[in-house]
Order: sequence, then structure tokens, then C-alpha cells
Amino acid sequence: MSLRKEILHRLLLARSILSPSRNATLGRPNAHLVARQVLNAHDAADLVFAAIADHQGKLPATSKTPSIIQCLGLIDGLEIRHAGFFNRLSDARDSLKHVGNLPNIDQWASVCEDAFEKLSGMCQATLGISLEEMDEIELLGSDEVKGYLLAAKQYRASQDFKSSLEEVGKALRVALNEQSDLWEIEVGRAKAEDALKLTAFGISANDFLRLQEFVPRVSRFFSEPFKILWTQSKLGHPGIWRADVVDFCIDTCLEVGVSIQAAPECPFAVEFQYAYDYRVTAKEDKVEVWEDLVEGHLDDFYVGGPRPFKKHKRYLKKGESIRVSAATQPLVSDDLTQEGAEIKRVRLSTDMTSILFPPARAEFVNLAQVQIMCVPHNYEGVREEFLNLAEIPWQEDPPGE
Repeated sequence: MSLRKEILHRLLLARSILSPSRNATLGRPNAHLVARQVLNAHDAADLVFAAIADHQGKLPATSKTPSIIQCLGLIDGLEIRHAGFFNRLSDARDSLKHVGNLPNIDQWASVCEDAFEKLSGMCQATLGISLEEMDEIELLGSDEVKGYLLAAKQYRASQDFKSSLEEVGKALRVALNEQSDLWEIEVGRAKAEDALKLTAFGISANDFLRLQEFVPRVSRFFSEPFKILWTQSKLGHPGIWRADVVDFCIDTCLEVGVSIQAAPECPFAVEFQYAYDYRVTAKEDKVEVWEDLVEGHLDDFYVGGPRPFKKHKRYLKKGESIRVSAATQPLVSDDLTQEGAEIKRVRLSTDMTSILFPPARAEFVNLAQVQIMCVPHNYEGVREEFLNLAEIPWQEDPPGE
């Protein structure tokens, strides 16, 4: 049965309220502990009854919320054999809250376990699913993220912990990719700045950093297959592939996925190279293009002497342009003429590394003879907000940047 997220939220919260007390070993509980459990059981029942009534369309359209007993009376398809238990629970809670009477220890020592069992059966009867069967994975809006986490649970059940962590990494990668402000976070790299960014969504920075330590490096280019990398010499070994680690990672990844999926769209800071290219245009005829070492090209230079690594390639005509990737850095660097005069050179090409001569080489022109404009990509796949940007003149970065 498909349940609205508003219904699931209440049911999962009810389960989380009851679970700690159900799993605790109490021995002989004291009155104050039992009193807290009575309050918890009452709150959980209130949430479950309201959720079922809401699902059935029985909640009245008023600002006043019905009591748990009133909600119970609104629900169709329930046997009334548990009505007495919840009536007594409501009386015990009211007596505690309004009068200050502590509940009877013997009567209410197992109240959370009893309430969970009864509420779970009611959910099964009316919604087709028990509280025990409910999983926060159902709160995920992304079927892809949900699928990878379900696969992680299946591998966990078969004791294949390594594969389970790989599925968690895939789920985290997809969840982050779906948020414009988070896609640059690398899966499998624990970085404090990434963890701090996620605290804005209520995610524990410590838990996220630990999750990043446990999962492998996971990357994917658009719809291509995932690339998964374990580093054995660090944390890619069987000492990490354990049941407790997998359980922690599944829960934390789920928390991340649920927390960030409803994040509002915010402005996206894009680096220059992802929005622009350089267009280098000759301002005069016969602008020389030469090839030289990218680095260290002046080491053997002396005035009037040979330039063994510099090689003439061709000339550009006035108005002729070359498009250069903005990832080419440094675009402009210092150089000397044959006579020893200082100039600035503009790099036109990517590295051309010789098999025999390892130093990387590239093509260059004299900055004084060209004009550099920054032109938008306008390529297929560029984000819409970066399309049709205006051309802007190139500006040299400040020193040290």
C-alpha cells in the first residue's frame, strides 16, 4: 500500500519513540522510568491513530486535534479488543500530567512493548504494513537512491559486507548528485568542509566523516557505470567490512538522503572554467606561434644565444582566433625575446609530452600581439543559467591567487 509521506513520518516517529524502551533491559524499573515510558507510549499511540485516521480521510477539518481515544473511534476496520488498553493508558497519562500521580510499576512495566505490539497489529490491519516492517527508506523520493540502499541491505543479510558498502557509496553519490550545491562532494573522501556544509541539513558532521571513511571512492560520469575504488593500504580491507560498520553506514546514508532531498534550490557557485573558454585573437598580421617548454624554458637561455627548446610553428593573420580551454593554467606566463626583452606569453595548446623527452611542451604567442576574450561555453550539457552569458575581456588574476 502506498502511503503519503505525512503518514509515514508519523508512523516512523512512533516506532522510533518506542524502540529504545522495547530493546532496553530494565530489570526492576523505577517509577520515574515507567512514567517516561507511559508518556512515550501515549505519544506513539497518538501519532499512529492520527496517521491511520488521516490515511482513511477521517480526521475532521478543524484546528482542534482529536484525542487518541477520539482518533481510535474514527478508524474503520479495527477490532475493539485493544480499546481498553489505550483507554487505561490515556487515564494513566492524564493522571500523571494533570495530577502528578506516578503510574503503577507492575501494571505498566512493559508498556512500550505492549503498545508497540498492539499498534503494529493495527497498522497491519488498516494499512497493510506493520510498524516492524516500516523502513525510513520509504521516505526517500529518489527510486535510484532507494534501490541502492535496498541492495545494500540485501548484501548485508547475506554477509557480503564489502558489496553492501559499495551499494551505500552508490546511493550516497546519487543523493549528492541530485543537489546542485552538493554534487562536488566526493564519495569516499572525508573532508571537514563537506561535513560542515551538511550540518545545515541537520546531519552530524562526525557521522558523515565516519561514513566517508568506511565507503570506497565512488564516481560516475553522467549515466556511465560507477567507478569504485578501494585503497587497501588505507581503509579498503576486511577489517572494515563488518556488520556494525555496514549498519552504521546504511543508517547514516539514509539520514543524509532524507535530509537533503527536500533542500531548497540555492545559487550555485561555478568556477570560471566550467562557464567560459578563452578566445585568443591576433591584433596584427604575422603573429608568431611558437612551441616551447611549459616550464623551465629559460633555464638555458642567455642573451644572443640559441633557444634549444623554442621552435617556430606558424603565423596567425590579423583577426584569426584560437579557442583555448579555461582549464589551461597558467594561461599567461613570463618569457623573454631572443634579444632578452621581457614579454608575456599566452599558452594556446595543451601539453604535448614526448615519450623520449618528458618535459611537457605547448604552443604560445606574445600577449602584446593578441586580444583575449572570455567566451561562454554554450555547449550541450552546460547548466541553463550559464548559457548565453556575455563575452567579457580577460583579466589577469591578482598575484598569489
